Amino acid sequence: MWRSLGANLTLHKRAGVSRATLLALLVVLTFAPLTGHAISRDATEQSQTSDASQSGYEVGQSAYAAGRFIDALRIWRPLADSGDPRAAFGLGLLYDLGEGVGQDAAAAYVWYRRAAEAGFALAEFNIAVMCDSGLGTPRNPAEAALWYASAAAHGNSRAEYNLAQLYRAGEGVPRNLDMAEAWYAAAAAHGLSSAASKLASLHEARGVGTVPAAGNPTLAPAIPTGPPVTPVLGEGENVPVELSWAAPAQPVPVDFFVQVLALDTAGTHPIFASYLKRSAILVLLPRTSARYAWRVYTVATSVADYVPSAWSYFSVH
Repeated sequence: MWRSLGANLTLHKRAGVSRATLLALLVVLTFAPLTGHAISRDATEQSQTSDASQSGYEVGQSAYAAGRFIDALRIWRPLADSGDPRAAFGLGLLYDLGEGVGQDAAAAYVWYRRAAEAGFALAEFNIAVMCDSGLGTPRNPAEAALWYASAAAHGNSRAEYNLAQLYRAGEGVPRNLDMAEAWYAAAAAHGLSSAASKLASLHEARGVGTVPAAGNPTLAPAIPTGPPVTPVLGEGENVPVELSWAAPAQPVPVDFFVQVLALDTAGTHPIFASYLKRSAILVLLPRTSARYAWRVYTVATSVADYVPSAWSYFSVH
C-alpha cells in the first residue's frame, strides 16, 4: 500500500508553478566545539502525568529543593518505574550531578532517555547534550542533532541554539548556514542573547542580502529523521509528535512544506500541512492509535521549483 501511496501522490514540477499554486496542489493531493551545553535542571515546564502521580512527583521535587536528595531518590524511583517522565528526569538529574547517589553519567543517560522517549523536552535536550559531548554514551553528533531537533520543536531555546551550531559546523547534519541562521533566529526570539550575537556575526560574515544563484538550480531533498521514538497515547486531547529532518544547503533560499497523511482501512487522507523555515515541527495528532505517512517538500522561494523527500512512516500506539 505504501508503494502505491507514493505513486498516487507524486507531484510533477511545472514551469511557472507559483508558490501559492503549489500549496493548493499539496493540500488537495492530500562542527567545531559547541557552547551552551549546560544541562536542564527544571522539570516543572512540562507535565504528562496524572494528578496522583504529579503530587508524588512534587513531594520529591520539594525534597530535592530542600537538599534531601536521598528522599527525592526514594520518592522518584517508583514513579519513574511506573512511567512518570518527570520522575525519570529527576533521577537522571541526581545521577548526572551526583546528588544523593554516586555520580554516574551512564545511569543518568538511561533515566534521561526514558523521559525523552516519553516526549519530555528537557530530557530530550539533556540526551542531545550527552550525545554531543560523549558523556555517558559514545559521542554521536547525528543522534545529538536528532534530539536537539526534537527539543527545538517544543521551543527549547538552548536546543535551537545548539542545533544551529551543528548546522554551522556541519556536524551530525549537512553544513547549512541558512539553517543555522534560522535556528539562531528562533533561539534569539526565545530570549537567548548568545543566539542573537551569533546571528549578527553570521550575518556579518556572510553579508546580508546575498543575491540568489541564477539559472536553473537543482534543489537537494530533505532527509526525514524524526520522530525519534514511537509516539504513545496518554492524557489530553492530542498526541504531540516531533517531526524533524536533515536539511542540506541549497543554491537558493527555500522554505519547507510538511505534509502528514493518515493511513487507515478507507485509504489515505491529509491530516496536517504547514510551511516553515526550520527543520523541525511539533504536530498535534488525534489521540487515537493510527498509522501515518509524512514527507517534507523543499520549496524554492525565488524560483518555481521544489523537491520532495522520501515518504517516512510512524505509528501512534
